[in-house]
Amino acid sequence: MSHQEGRIIHDADSHIIEGRGWLESYASQYVRENLDTGAFDLDMPELDPLMAAANKRLAGDDPELTNALKSDLFAHPGKRNMWSAYGAVEKSERSDARKIMGVTSQLIFPSVGAARFARSKDMQVVYGGCDALNRGMADFCADDEGLKSVGYLSLRHPELAQTSLKLALELGVNAIWIGSDAMEGRAPSHIAYDPLWAMLQEAGVPVTLHIGSGQNMPSVYMNTGVKRVLEGNIGNIETTKPKDLPVVHHSIERWLTCMIYDGVLERFPQLKVGIIELGANWVPASIMNLDMGVSLLGKFDQNLKKLSLKPSEYFQRQIRVAPLHTENTGWILKNVGKDILMFNTDYPHPEGGKDPFGAYERSLDAVSATPEELEGFYRKNYEDYLGLKAL
Repeated sequence: MSHQEGRIIHDADSHIIEGRGWLESYASQYVRENLDTGAFDLDMPELDPLMAAANKRLAGDDPELTNALKSDLFAHPGKRNMWSAYGAVEKSERSDARKIMGVTSQLIFPSVGAARFARSKDMQVVYGGCDALNRGMADFCADDEGLKSVGYLSLRHPELAQTSLKLALELGVNAIWIGSDAMEGRAPSHIAYDPLWAMLQEAGVPVTLHIGSGQNMPSVYMNTGVKRVLEGNIGNIETTKPKDLPVVHHSIERWLTCMIYDGVLERFPQLKVGIIELGANWVPASIMNLDMGVSLLGKFDQNLKKLSLKPSEYFQRQIRVAPLHTENTGWILKNVGKDILMFNTDYPHPEGGKDPFGAYERSLDAVSATPEELEGFYRKNYEDYLGLKAL
């Protein structure tokens, strides 16, 4: 029997595809005038035909394409023009898409918006950008309880971050995406951030790390003296390069090490952490290495002696991870236990694959996952991560 039959399924990773002017529509005039281009220039002329096709469909002038996309959400070739994908930019369509794919709720991330302000030298732009993005994400998800919004928060200025987080929580944002790198000379576990963790814990809103949270392969490692030749679809807004994929989790592991070893998860035992679209093959080894670091060196570090749990126990209690559909999810599950992994589609990004349900099902069936393990993967770990009441 298919894993989808008779089961509540939640999707821990999906996206909106921001169009031209989307972020600006939620921003102040000052922020609008000072936004960066970002890693992906939405105004590049090469996008004109893609945007035109998407606008035509959204205006109702291409019903044949709309019906074709609805009938084949994941595999239809038109999904690769992500602005045309069903539910990518229009919230009523997204509610319909969620129901068509058979998921009870879906965590919705932005795609390119944060890159337009996060690295600005102007803190008014950084935090005005955060507020604009969070307004947009909350608005997109406001009409459907099954759409869970992910906001963004910069940690570059801890005091301003508190004000921005307060607004995000008032808007009803369901999770907060942050960067994993050290900011302005502070470790991720610096006590200046404790008020933020306290606010999130009290609100029952998790913090999440997502691809793009931290530095991938440093640029100097790209300099080989040989010109790199690229081919591909200009509509693919992902900027991950082949050299990035094997190391994309390194900044995440640094972040986790700080948060566990420096006692943040000890001080905030109800704070949940999501690791999304960063793979999970690395998680079993990372958990072992975290425990090994304490067992071998803990006797020399008085702060480590204050921890009441093993690092692996903090991980199991508070951290949830969304594997990639291309990974051997069954093998990972058997090596990390039933309480950590979460189903996800990455819809409508092409990297999510043409058959995410089938890919996970085949991998889990290959290791004879138990009913309890399947329930954790498809439902309970997500509900625990977002603090949802059992349905």
